[in-house]
Amino acid sequence: MPTRRYDESEIHEKWLELGRAVDRLVERVGDPNDFGVLPGSSMAGDDRRLHPFEISQAIRHLINATVDQLHGIKTLAVDAQVQHLAVGSTLARAALENTATALWMLGPTKRETRLERVLRWHMRNYQDEHSTVGHLVGDAAKNNMKTVLELAGELGVDVSAVQRGYRITTPIDGAEEFTSMNVRFMWSVASGFAHGRPWAYQGLLQRRTLQVADGETVVRLTPRTELAIWLPLQAVHLLGELLRLREQRAGYPASPLPTAGPGLSNR
Repeated sequence: MPTRRYDESEIHEKWLELGRAVDRLVERVGDPNDFGVLPGSSMAGDDRRLHPFEISQAIRHLINATVDQLHGIKTLAVDAQVQHLAVGSTLARAALENTATALWMLGPTKRETRLERVLRWHMRNYQDEHSTVGHLVGDAAKNNMKTVLELAGELGVDVSAVQRGYRITTPIDGAEEFTSMNVRFMWSVASGFAHGRPWAYQGLLQRRTLQVADGETVVRLTPRTELAIWLPLQAVHLLGELLRLREQRAGYPASPLPTAGPGLSNR
């Protein structure tokens, strides 16, 4: 987290940079010709083996979800200029989780590991679908789970691992192999706000004690401006690392990607 106070002009400029970066990302995910996969690339090879559970489609889905969440933050904080106590951190948590999951799947150099993790991701999806709306969709999720396991067997990956899916913290921790960022710490801070934990609200927000009737006091909480932008910035930076890796895996040369600048320093 930021360890010094930044003045309001610095923070305002960071919000504007973040807004421009997010707007560019919104354009990219809306372009059907973006996020292609070149023949002969490692991603193309993964896709052939994984059909109909292509890794390129899984990664694109998670990028779309992340950009949607970041755009929600930008719409509130930059366009409407509204700062909630926890909404930005809650959306940043989701963005960090989705990006980390994509890094966890795409990052390994061994193809077998990438294939296994993509199938585990699909398995978790169908497990959640079955437990949540199985009474509405019938055997669809069960049939899809069976297809995933059959493909795992054909590919020679660990079928038992695929069948278990994964715990939600597995990609949070696993993504740290592919980035220098402390993903678990950032996600945990954001989770404190998302779950309404007193340690996050009372420990990380601005506190002001007010006198009320009969000598009673109450504490008013307001956002800390440097903290409010810190998590969204980290989410944008982590997404930038995913996009660079995705371009590499898809066979494209490294290209400049929209960023929100170097961010607020942790040191």
